Amino acid sequence: MKYDAILLTGFGGPEKPGDVIPFLEDVTKNRAIPAERLHQIARNYEKIGGSSPYNRLTREQAQALEKLLKTRGLDIPVSVGFAHCSPRIPEVLTELAQRGKTKIFVIVMAPHRSPVSYDKYLDLINDTLKAIRSKGLNIPEITYAPSWHIRPGFIRAIADCIREAYSYLTPTQKEHGRTELVFTTHSLPLKMAQESAYLQQFEETIRHITQLMDVPHYQTAYTSRSGKPNEVWMEPDLGDWIDHMGDHSLSACVVAPVGFLVDHMEVLYDIDTLAQEKAKHRSIHMVRANTVGLHPSFIAMLASLVEESLS
Repeated sequence: MKYDAILLTGFGGPEKPGDVIPFLEDVTKNRAIPAERLHQIARNYEKIGGSSPYNRLTREQAQALEKLLKTRGLDIPVSVGFAHCSPRIPEVLTELAQRGKTKIFVIVMAPHRSPVSYDKYLDLINDTLKAIRSKGLNIPEITYAPSWHIRPGFIRAIADCIREAYSYLTPTQKEHGRTELVFTTHSLPLKMAQESAYLQQFEETIRHITQLMDVPHYQTAYTSRSGKPNEVWMEPDLGDWIDHMGDHSLSACVVAPVGFLVDHMEVLYDIDTLAQEKAKHRSIHMVRANTVGLHPSFIAMLASLVEESLS
């Protein structure tokens, strides 16, 4: 069997200032969020340039994957579809069906699985397939990539990003006990994280990274909480963790956002802006490790998912 298309699915983001409010309205649809709250969030986008690089960077990952597969003898086009902005997953999938694509390999671009980070994409694809059937089109056969949160290529890419971050510390800061390594991911309601694979997979990713790097001590924290105040979410929040460590005279920290694959709002604002401001206030030198992005090991890992499925 050979795939005639590959689809990367992701959350999406606003590509220009005029896209911000429509994007936020789409994300919060049916949640009765006040307009003022959306405009408040929109002002946060202004602090990172008025838009998000998420779509562009995800497209670049798709292009890199397609190029690498071609060098390995697999000439398969790689498309990108987003949940909350154009090109939307239903649009892309329907277009592929109209072009006669019959076997599609789907990679959900989220390392840790939960109802909101993984299941929602499967539901969206299944609903689209039903719509395609109703139009009288042939339904493409969908194959989903297996879990890849502990694949060596992903782990090596993160480890390289962390090592690079450490290179920006002074020799004194690198001394034992003066710098903390803290792993972060998007916070979720604790019940959801525990009842899905999300929390376990996040911890497994960290365990493989620290074993590879021979790191005996590390911390975990979470970002981007957006739920009801009375709902229990994954803790500690990264900002709260920084406050706590500031009370303990921490000199520096390296923040590794292992749950995020490219830079976007949750990285550029929640970590690079909010957390960084708090770290400066606490006189903590914070260095954020890069997201894996186009790291060769990560793109090679994505390619291996396709190759192994074909074999």
